[in-house]
Amino acid sequence: MTVTNPIAGLGASIQRQSTTEQAVDAVRQAILSGRLLPGTPLRETALAAELGVSRSTVREAARTLEAEGLVRYQMNRGIVVADITGPDVADIYAARAAVELVAADALTAHRDPAVYAELADLVDDIERAFDRGDTAAVLEGDRLFHATLVAATASPRLQRFYGQLQQEQRLALALAEGASRELGRTADDHRRLLDALHGSPEEARAELTAHLDAGTAELQRLLDLLAQRRQPTHREEAEASHD
Repeated sequence: MTVTNPIAGLGASIQRQSTTEQAVDAVRQAILSGRLLPGTPLRETALAAELGVSRSTVREAARTLEAEGLVRYQMNRGIVVADITGPDVADIYAARAAVELVAADALTAHRDPAVYAELADLVDDIERAFDRGDTAAVLEGDRLFHATLVAATASPRLQRFYGQLQQEQRLALALAEGASRELGRTADDHRRLLDALHGSPEEARAELTAHLDAGTAELQRLLDLLAQRRQPTHREEAEASHD
């Protein structure tokens, strides 16, 4: 007797990616690549026309992007690409330091060879991506490197908290990585951090602190650069005065 599988064929009617998910992906990529800068308004009607979707789909996509910290709703402006402020940067990196220093202590205490091997592979990936100018791959490598370090704590709660923190800092890190060469960074420093993590706890903590301090300073320089770009030139001011 042949038994019919009761769930056979159910997946045939399921679309692998909804229209909303595709809209989210398109806008997310534009934001994280630096094409859409912080403060850029995303007009609902224009965005719906550009993406070929309904305005309701754009609103649904915006809710997802808002939860990811990539867009915000502003009074009288609607949806705008989320802005990053100096206090945001300081808070993000203070929170990172609190978690990652605990992780560095844990790793230098138990010296798990599997964790070190995974970190080494990620450093190789990051350096190759940096050399070819692949911003998305560098960001993913950086995310995985620090998540792997935090996983060395073996604390599910710290890992969950850090995962939320990484989600919040995506825009800031994407902007910094996209402008890394413009900001004067010609090499990646994760290998130096990895070497220090092989050393004493004091060496690991010192290098990790320097690594995070450098990230903070880089983002602050980028914010200053973006602020300068937003200031109208004398010509633009003159043209505006005649309108």
